[in-house]
Amino acid sequence: MNRTDRWSQIVGGLRAVAANRFSVRRRSLAYDERERDAALQRRAPYQPFISSVERRSSSTIVVSWSDATRGRYLDQVWRAGYARAAGFCGLTGIPVRRGDVVFRPLLRGGVAPVNAFDMILADRVPGAAEER
Repeated sequence: MNRTDRWSQIVGGLRAVAANRFSVRRRSLAYDERERDAALQRRAPYQPFISSVERRSSSTIVVSWSDATRGRYLDQVWRAGYARAAGFCGLTGIPVRRGDVVFRPLLRGGVAPVNAFDMILADRVPGAAEER
């Protein structure tokens, strides 16, 4: 009678499933990220909750930002730049065209925050009229 230990069968089966999922996930990771980024750019506007915007200098602002599905940032530094793609203003929901002057989250240590593609139109930031 050749009986296999039941526990060994269970662990072996789980390892096989995990190894298969990991290899499939590893191959498709770059594609998944590109697809996710494209979906973020073309989806309908969502409204994250921005509780405060303070101007730190002419090129930076400090934002307290949260979204029920993507997390929360308190006192996150955003830097001025030009919109690289069309999107929506996180503060007002107004459409943003490529090339508009916007503020975006500052990348620190080469790590992009989950809200890296969010933008705030520079002319909608409180105090923008006073700087002109």
